[in-house]
Amino acid sequence: MPIKNHLRINADKQLEESGQVKFNYGFGENEDEANIEPNYIFMARTFREDLRSYRSDLEVKAAVKDETIDVPFDVDYLEVDFMGQFHLEKYYSIWYNTFGLEGVSFTNFNRTALFSIADRDKFQVFISSIEGLINRGLDDNTETDFNKNVIFVKNFKLLTLSDVLQVSAENIGNVVVLKTIELPASPVIEKGILDALESYLTLHQISYEINRETHRLELYDATLDELIAIAQNFDVIESITSSLSGVVRPGVYNIPSRDFGFEIANANEELPLIGILDTGISMQTPLTSITLRDDTFTLDGNPLIDDCGNDGHGTMVAALAALGRHNHSNNFEGEITADAKLLSIKLIGSGDGYLSEKKVIELLYKAKEKYPQLSIFVLTICYKTHKRTNEAFSNYTYELDKFAYETDSLIFISIGNNIQAMNENVDYDLNYFNNEHTNLNTPADSMNNMTVGAAADGLYDGVFNGIASGKEFPAIYSRTDHIDLTAIYSVKKSNKNLFKPDVIEGGGDYGFYNPTTIDFMDNAAMSVLSSNPALGYTKQVGTSLAAPLTANLAAKLKIVYPDLKSQTLKALIINGASLKNIVYPDVNKPLLNRTSGYGLIDADKTIFSDENSATMILEDSIQSGEQKIYPVNFPDYLISTSLGKTNRVLKITATLCFSFLPLQHNQLTYCPVHMAFSIFKNHSSDDINRVQRVLNSKLRTTLSWSQSARDKSTPAPYSNVQKIEFNVDVAQLRSEGKTFKLAVQALLSNQIMASQIENYPTEFNFSLVLNIEETVRANTGRLYDELRAINNVEVINVAEAEADLEGEV
Repeated sequence: MPIKNHLRINADKQLEESGQVKFNYGFGENEDEANIEPNYIFMARTFREDLRSYRSDLEVKAAVKDETIDVPFDVDYLEVDFMGQFHLEKYYSIWYNTFGLEGVSFTNFNRTALFSIADRDKFQVFISSIEGLINRGLDDNTETDFNKNVIFVKNFKLLTLSDVLQVSAENIGNVVVLKTIELPASPVIEKGILDALESYLTLHQISYEINRETHRLELYDATLDELIAIAQNFDVIESITSSLSGVVRPGVYNIPSRDFGFEIANANEELPLIGILDTGISMQTPLTSITLRDDTFTLDGNPLIDDCGNDGHGTMVAALAALGRHNHSNNFEGEITADAKLLSIKLIGSGDGYLSEKKVIELLYKAKEKYPQLSIFVLTICYKTHKRTNEAFSNYTYELDKFAYETDSLIFISIGNNIQAMNENVDYDLNYFNNEHTNLNTPADSMNNMTVGAAADGLYDGVFNGIASGKEFPAIYSRTDHIDLTAIYSVKKSNKNLFKPDVIEGGGDYGFYNPTTIDFMDNAAMSVLSSNPALGYTKQVGTSLAAPLTANLAAKLKIVYPDLKSQTLKALIINGASLKNIVYPDVNKPLLNRTSGYGLIDADKTIFSDENSATMILEDSIQSGEQKIYPVNFPDYLISTSLGKTNRVLKITATLCFSFLPLQHNQLTYCPVHMAFSIFKNHSSDDINRVQRVLNSKLRTTLSWSQSARDKSTPAPYSNVQKIEFNVDVAQLRSEGKTFKLAVQALLSNQIMASQIENYPTEFNFSLVLNIEETVRANTGRLYDELRAINNVEVINVAEAEADLEGEV
């Protein structure tokens, strides 16, 4: 079947209508919370203990201050757990004006807040209210007075050294990361303390790098005593954490040595460039011919040398990214053609180390500045500690998301390997993924980039030899999503689009060493390039194989469609991925997306269309509060000729991706942009917005907006990746005059702190990929050409497409 290039929707010409988001978004009264009848006795007992601990901690905090250190301000911070979500729009100003508490950080999806005590006089109103409620509950004193806002408090405590210092003498390493607190209402205080801290570090000859804009500070070779002194005396530190990271590699196999035995035939061609953030790329391999001889991008030695372990790591990753599935599954036989050229960005020389995240980000920006065409990166170095369930985004993740947004780049990040899996399992058990220690590693929670998990596929033909239920299934060592919204929201109020990984790709699998033991087995693993000429190749498994393979697919897309935006590449890959062959038992279905994302990638569906399956790409922008309507016109033959059946004659798969400027300090609105889409009946924007009982615009009862921001009481976090799939009947095409309406809407959240919303963008770019496929018994060969004729579309990279057709003729 002849391949065809995808179609680009001419947004301006295809756009039919630009309306407004008219139904009631936003977040108002929390009806559940408003009807709470407090148990004053229980609350009073809890508050009594909290108040005692607060006062005791306050005395300790004051006693350990070093009076010889010159710090101009003392600030105390109160951490508050609420009964429900703390709604910034309604309550932020109340808590600030009434209690003198300035919100500086919101986690647990706004159920936990960190406040600075900005006005100590007003804060006494809070303390008096707590005391009043204690009297009401324990002494049954109905005359006691307290501010009603405290009844929504579950617990409160002073931020103490044990909260801030999250490292020990054993895991300090040579780099620690200090997250500093932003005080929007008190910038003079924030600056004064930071200035004093920098003077202290200079005086004590503690090497550091600080970025006040992103509120992070890195210290190099600091001792535990020095960290304690800083945390106790400079009241602008929220957390001190270790940056221990490692390459993602659970196992290596020794196989007979052999030469590389191949050369890359197209090294002189212009190819997309991929940045490999890893342990270097060896110049003793055939990759030499496609690797830029640039040794300037490094944090640890020469980036053109890879001496990690016996066989390297960055070299293996680079080969997978540049040479892809075909060459690896074909054992590098025949003519070898590359899909990309390589830039080595060396982060770690060995397998483990303490990363300077600030310097990693600087390398990324410098690489982008030097090579503007560079937009695809691979990162398989993650934190070694898994994220706790529902843990907030780290500074590192924030910086990577910000980089992707600002530079139109896409980093393929491995979700991480759970090296304990081999010792904790005797078989393939999906229930194992319910354990918290299988959660992903930072920065695999990045939203603007692409997180890749490992499928058990080892890229070999014949019988599948792994322990998984099939080669399409996630490998048992591949990590899972750490977000569990069911712990906070009801199923109806949750966001079904919010999960990681985005996709899975082959990473090899464990095998059975004997009937009751799983272990590394050559025949279940993947053959990859070694940096050691004496070995030539090694056998390995890991998510560090899957991430570069997915990046290779992005490079292939860049070759055919060089002008596509990075989020469009992401949308194409996700739209082509499938969960069809990954069938979980009913009891394990909640794990499906958390372990497999949108499924195993499919290069053929991702890169090309054909006569009976057309992929159309829409790249456009939308204003906050706007709703755009694009008609999708279908050919007449679908209703006028016999197709052999009348139901499910078409399958439509659509994916929306967009990049956003992330917001710190608020987990709920880290992504503050609500964007949603769906395909409706042939109705106007106003009709689509009508209440369903008045006018039903849905094509199917189960097909609604891809995500919703309607909820007033408990708003869920937004996702910047959404996918829908549905089938089309002839009757639907006939009743709607062969036209459906693609609707896209956007709205900026009002749960953003005033200091953040002032300069936030109000117009957002998005990429939407729409695949329409015939599913009839005998395909007609007409769909692609007739869709092209009746919609405002053009063949992408038409010159190359026509050349391919001439070659076929």
